[in-house]
Amino acid sequence: MTDYEVLLRSISATRTRTGLTVKATLDENDYPTGRTLTKTERQAVAHRVEREEFHGEWNYAIAPRDPDTEAPTEPTRQPPTIPAESTFLLTHPALTGMTRERFDRLVDELEPCRKLLAEAERQRRQGIDRRGYNPGFGFLDHRHRVLAAILSCRNTVTLTLVARLLRRDRNTLSYHAHRTRPLLAFAGPNTAAVLAPPRRTHPPRTIEALKAAIEHYENMIKAGSS
Repeated sequence: MTDYEVLLRSISATRTRTGLTVKATLDENDYPTGRTLTKTERQAVAHRVEREEFHGEWNYAIAPRDPDTEAPTEPTRQPPTIPAESTFLLTHPALTGMTRERFDRLVDELEPCRKLLAEAERQRRQGIDRRGYNPGFGFLDHRHRVLAAILSCRNTVTLTLVARLLRRDRNTLSYHAHRTRPLLAFAGPNTAAVLAPPRRTHPPRTIEALKAAIEHYENMIKAGSS
């Protein structure tokens, strides 16, 4: 790897058995560093980002800027309100493995831990250049972050369906569930036991299938108590 020509020849020599060939050219455009985008410029770029459903934080495309078709910058809007009936449905014991009362206590128990970890993270980032740090995921409150983490661990319902019910983007749910799962380690042995059983391999993907799974769970409970 002594010069650009060697690099280009090495990359261009890539071949696969299925017929892939590679053409490499040297990009000689100037890309200045140290430039800070304004809020308006960041919003304009975010408007052109198209994220894949699978790990949109890694897999995405940014469309070229077209001044003639680019939408005007919109003011920051609050995310839509999460329906109370959706939260009630998703906190059913069939999905979380615990009563709704126990779930509410768990959310309260984890709140101080969340604040401590958030403060530690803030201290860690002091003095760090945060340009480009924000991955562009929407806001989610603590209660629903914990819920998303539990449902993700247990896999009792797909996050795609959870996102639809909570009126959030699927990537937002995935991001916050991943970030919150370490917090569950502070919940104690009872919650650990709830999360320990094997994850479901075929979780409900529709509201109808979800309600059927809940009904089946309730029938099993009734049969066991009779």
